[in-house]
Amino acid sequence: MAFAKEVTVPGDTTYQISPAIKKYTLLDLGFIKNNAGAYVLHRSLEADKNLDQAIKLKVSVNPDLTGFKMSTVSAADTVRVNIFDHAQDQDMVTLYRFFVDDLIKRGVLEKLAS
Repeated sequence: MAFAKEVTVPGDTTYQISPAIKKYTLLDLGFIKNNAGAYVLHRSLEADKNLDQAIKLKVSVNPDLTGFKMSTVSAADTVRVNIFDHAQDQDMVTLYRFFVDDLIKRGVLEKLAS
């Protein structure tokens, strides 16, 4: 999946990268710079599991801060997971919203009107 200015997470709304985004904010939030220069953040959506064993929120921002990718993925980081499909996933949805709201408050993302 290529970096985009707008991303829609299945079951949720559309988000866009904020024009006010700053590199130091990404690092402050826990993003890690990978070998390609992109900034990547993983957050566990299952509070009772380690990050490497849990379904997680994955956000990647390209090196020039003009595009991003965002998805909920399996523990192996290979399969996309729709956390909005099942009633038993309500705790994951709550954590997802918490992490996304933090990214919005810190000027990384903006929520687009539905």
